[in-house]
Amino acid sequence: MDKENSDAIVNISTREIYQHPDNPRKDLGELSELADSIKKNGIMQNLTVIPGHWLTDEEWLTACERYKKDPSEDLRLLMNERWTPEGYTLIIGHRRFAASKMAGITTLPCRIIDGMDKKDQVSTMLAENMQRADLTILEQANGFQMMLDLGETEEQIAEKSGFSRKTVRHRLNIAKLDQKILKEKEADDSFQLSLKDLYELEKVEDIAVRNKILGAARDSKDLIWRAQNAVNEAVQDKNAATIIQMLKDAGVKEAPKKAKEEIYTSKWESVREYSLSDDPPKRLTLPKKERDKLSYFRYYSSIRVVKKASKKKEAETPQEKARKETDRKKKQIKDIMKEMDKRKHEMVSNIISGKIPQVKEVQEVRDEMWGAMIDLGTSLYMPSLSRFFTQKESYNCTTEEREEAISRFRALSLAFQMLVAMSGELEHAGDPFTYSLNYHAENCGKIKKAYAVLERYGWTYTEEEKQILDGTHEFYVPEEKEEKE
Repeated sequence: MDKENSDAIVNISTREIYQHPDNPRKDLGELSELADSIKKNGIMQNLTVIPGHWLTDEEWLTACERYKKDPSEDLRLLMNERWTPEGYTLIIGHRRFAASKMAGITTLPCRIIDGMDKKDQVSTMLAENMQRADLTILEQANGFQMMLDLGETEEQIAEKSGFSRKTVRHRLNIAKLDQKILKEKEADDSFQLSLKDLYELEKVEDIAVRNKILGAARDSKDLIWRAQNAVNEAVQDKNAATIIQMLKDAGVKEAPKKAKEEIYTSKWESVREYSLSDDPPKRLTLPKKERDKLSYFRYYSSIRVVKKASKKKEAETPQEKARKETDRKKKQIKDIMKEMDKRKHEMVSNIISGKIPQVKEVQEVRDEMWGAMIDLGTSLYMPSLSRFFTQKESYNCTTEEREEAISRFRALSLAFQMLVAMSGELEHAGDPFTYSLNYHAENCGKIKKAYAVLERYGWTYTEEEKQILDGTHEFYVPEEKEEKE
């Protein structure tokens, strides 16, 4: 739209000037000092306005009441468009305008611009505020979203705002978040929300999941940890979908729900297991003769292919059944602990790589780690320490793999070396249950003490993990209490 800009400065009554409803800067900040300066020195720089203004809520309600009594076409248009050619709307100078009113100034010098459409109004206000570095990250984000909604492309927004397209894209992703939750976290000093946190949250594709993580996070580190878990879960879900489709194409059917519950009984035999943390196989290696007998189910972070076990002729004794049921429960608890260990390894890897920020209380955390390492009986044997990086025993590694792992360990800071050592020893901390499937308070106490260190970095337990470690899991056998004489 062509613009007819007037260079003339006109004095306009403050009663005729209205603040722009889409001004990106929502908080005008402290105005008393500026008001004092204006009262003393006057307006040093003119304001920029456009003719007309959007109806205030009060004006719109008044028009509605008038329309009820006199339903004219002019009033109908006024109500629908919520715009009147009367007065002026501020484009540049919102702080000066508010401070001038505070100072009791009744007329202000203004430059009037005709023919500016809404897209140009918003981009002009954005550019003005950004040049002065007046906008918060959240205000920038919502301003860019407004421009996008008005038809601008990311490239055009970048050109008009002076930001890179990458930054514009980051800000637009922030604008997609639940603004109420975001403002609450931003206002929480103990949360310390940063751009790095929000960029980490961006990696979660589902907006609903992003908002759920943002709302549930206790602090910055917890948010990063939850976001990284969500990304890993999304990758596993994608891999699961690929493998399941391959199995279906091969004629393998989904197993009945009871198969997952009976996996550690004599009713099922395991044929294949595909880890969802790894890339899906290019082809399946399944026994061709038994394809019609195979079925699959998802079990934590893997897809298991099973078949029904051949029936035994001899009936099991009650003692054998009880023993097998105990073994089944033990194996299931071990699987849960194994999954927890995978998440733990992922977290420690992210901490030492910098994806999860270091805690401020480094010495305090070192002291806690040292206590946990002592309780765990941590080994400082180099092959054990380097296993963190190779994820296999030293004798299964090549000379190059061993040397690289040792080099990586030695390059770490003392705090990170301790973290790696503690992480490795957790894998040998012992079972959380006794032989009789009672709660093993001593082992669980050592494990919880080590994980308390990781909680400082944002670690959170699943409900089942928490129940296993605090002794409330339904699989545990209550210890018999001694009878009082």
